[in-house]
Amino acid sequence: MAATTIHQLFNEYTSAPDDQPEYVLDFFMRNAIPFNNVNAFQNSDELHLYIELIWQYLNALYKKDRYNDTINNAIKYMLIIDSEIARLNSSSIRDEWYYGIFFFKGIAAYRLRDYKTATVVFKKLVNHDKKNENYKIWLSHSSYGQRMWISKTIMVACGLLLLTEIFFKKYLTSFMVKISLDGIALTGFIGTMIYDYYIKRSFRKKRQE
Repeated sequence: MAATTIHQLFNEYTSAPDDQPEYVLDFFMRNAIPFNNVNAFQNSDELHLYIELIWQYLNALYKKDRYNDTINNAIKYMLIIDSEIARLNSSSIRDEWYYGIFFFKGIAAYRLRDYKTATVVFKKLVNHDKKNENYKIWLSHSSYGQRMWISKTIMVACGLLLLTEIFFKKYLTSFMVKISLDGIALTGFIGTMIYDYYIKRSFRKKRQE
């Protein structure tokens, strides 16, 4: 891709009055050939403009709920970007636009409930910027998603304890045993529900901010 081409594409995009997802996706579709055929950049400035444009593309895909496309394109374009960063020896170009591409990959994976992939991405982002509260929130909830089976297991176990007490109470001659079963089951239910509510509420609040 010639240097003038990427600059022209960038200028065309930034000069447009409409930045809605529909326009962005149409812009990339109209310019699919130069974007898909690029394999080298002449300098870091050109590469940086390319990174910004890719960020805009992933942002539009994500806003249109095209999560699989967001992930697949993030992976595809990051291979090119990282290769060129290494070739041009331009590690300083890894700024918020660059890490924003990773972020879209992470939140798209989270929406698809691929918590394993999302957690890996958010850990990378937190390691990059340990003071970024947004990254920490997403990492916390993605990690919670990975551990969700624990909450479900606890709820099932507590349900079984209650059923045991209800259907087999005539075999439970000890009052203390009955109370213990009920107490453990109710504590498990309430504790798990409170924890789930707190996690989901804090996440919704952060997203609204």
